[in-house]
Amino acid sequence: MPAIWHTHAPISGVITVEGNGRRLCLLGEDGIHVEGHGDIRLSLSSAELLAYLALRDGHWARRPAIIRAMWPDAPEQQGRRLLSRLLWRTNRDLPERLIEAEGELVSLTDGLTSDWEQALVVIESIEETGALPVPEGAALLRRPLMAEVSASWADEQRAHWDRQRFHALLRVGQMLLADGHVRQAADTASFLTSWDPLDEPSHELLVRSLIGMGAPGRAAESLRALDKRLRRELGVEADPQLFALLRQGS
Repeated sequence: MPAIWHTHAPISGVITVEGNGRRLCLLGEDGIHVEGHGDIRLSLSSAELLAYLALRDGHWARRPAIIRAMWPDAPEQQGRRLLSRLLWRTNRDLPERLIEAEGELVSLTDGLTSDWEQALVVIESIEETGALPVPEGAALLRRPLMAEVSASWADEQRAHWDRQRFHALLRVGQMLLADGHVRQAADTASFLTSWDPLDEPSHELLVRSLIGMGAPGRAAESLRALDKRLRRELGVEADPQLFALLRQGS
């Protein structure tokens, strides 16, 4: 398994590619692509098919399920023809056969890993062992999933991924702060508060980190902005305990 976490303070590390040297990149803004021996760019349909199969975590997918996901309005026979052509074209465009089809069942070959799988290992380690990821591992959690795929099945997967990675990153920030890495904790908190400006646990992490950096003025400014936004958008005040942190840190 790639070295993507450790148990104490962050150190430099490298996420390696396993198997045959091919990795399917599903995370980030660069588009879904196969990495290894030069990036292999795919059509949007091929990228969506690979992503759908990869997110099944090694399980076979039945053709009717793929058709409903990718062509929800197509009649069955038309959907089957579309899928058969797409399977042929995707395997043709790749340097080796990475999709297996046996009758009604379709799956990726065992030789293809994905950055999403590696990110799940990072999250599992954070949740189960309290291990702090190396920078490369934490960076995976900052990347959106299948950014260019607009299908409804992808929206559901993205929403689930966003919940997973948000909570994992919050935990990473809390561990960084506990270990005395206040600047890295503040950077993580800034990312989270930019993502969800109304999330109070992220703002608490930001306040504690800024106080630890010796910047109570910035902490107070961030809390005033949070309180103003909560009043405007939700009609509530910020948690008074957040302001108590400022008084304790001053």
